Amino acid sequence: MADTLELREGESVEKEIKGDYWEKSFCFYSQKTGKYWFTNERIIFRGGFIAAVDIPYTDIESVKACNVGPLIPFLPTGVKVSTKDGKTYKLSVLKRKEIIAFIESKM
Repeated sequence: MADTLELREGESVEKEIKGDYWEKSFCFYSQKTGKYWFTNERIIFRGGFIAAVDIPYTDIESVKACNVGPLIPFLPTGVKVSTKDGKTYKLSVLKRKEIIAFIESKM
C-alpha cells in the first residue's frame, strides 16, 4: 500500500495513521480500511484494492465531527470533510479532535 503513495515535489508527510473511509453506495455507506497520510498539502487515503482519496487543503470548505456506520451512523469516530465544489468525504480515525484541529490549521 505504501508504494502507491506518490508525493509531489516539496510535499512531506506530517501525520500517518490507520483508518477507514466511508463511501456512499446506493442508500448506505460502505467501509474501506486503509491508511491516511496528512501531508503539508493534502489528505491522502489508500485502502483495499482501489479505494483512493486525495483532498488538497485548499479545496476544503469545512471540517466537522460526525458519526459513521453502514446503515445507522452510530460510531463516534467520523470526520466529515466538505469541499468547495460540494463533495463530502467521511473519514474515520481515532483521535478525531486532533485530526480536525490539524486539518483546520491547514485550511
